[in-house]
Amino acid sequence: FATAWDYVQNDSTAPGFSGIGPDVVVGGYDDGTVKVFDLRLHEQRGVVHRRGWGRRQKEPMFTEQKDWIVDVSYTHSPSRYEIVSGSVRGDIRFWDLRMSRSIRTLEIQRSSIMTALACHPRIPLLASGSNANFIKVCTPDGDTLQVIRHHEKLQGRRLGRVSSLSFHPNKPLLAAGATDDIISIYGVTGK
Repeated sequence: FATAWDYVQNDSTAPGFSGIGPDVVVGGYDDGTVKVFDLRLHEQRGVVHRRGWGRRQKEPMFTEQKDWIVDVSYTHSPSRYEIVSGSVRGDIRFWDLRMSRSIRTLEIQRSSIMTALACHPRIPLLASGSNANFIKVCTPDGDTLQVIRHHEKLQGRRLGRVSSLSFHPNKPLLAAGATDDIISIYGVTGK
């Protein structure tokens, strides 16, 4: 799940939410759907998105992805309505919550199962983790900046299967957890 209160668009926005409102929650599911919930609505009408937040109509959820959604996040985009979702198949889709379809798709991880995804809230960076023991850091355009295969500060120690990723809220730092019981912090650099 991604919550609007976890994301701060920029310094001019009230701290603590994306600008959509603190009651908006986005969830990804095992069948590939992405749903948007507005907690202010009645339970039967809680799923909302697209075509403006003022009308509050229940509409179909996003269904373009067909595999388990690994993560959904609000993006660094100036648009407070943009989210990103990634599935185990390795496809990453960007969504404008006001639109009926994804606005772009990246295929950054085709050779292995994606097990984790993180989107930096302030810097245009994405990181995906794999069951093939690597982390790929890229731009939202799909340009690969870094491929991480070893633990930071543990010379020669390869990553286990990546199970979780999280960016520092302000700095280009990435925390990664793997099934080998080691958590590493990486400074993200360009090529």
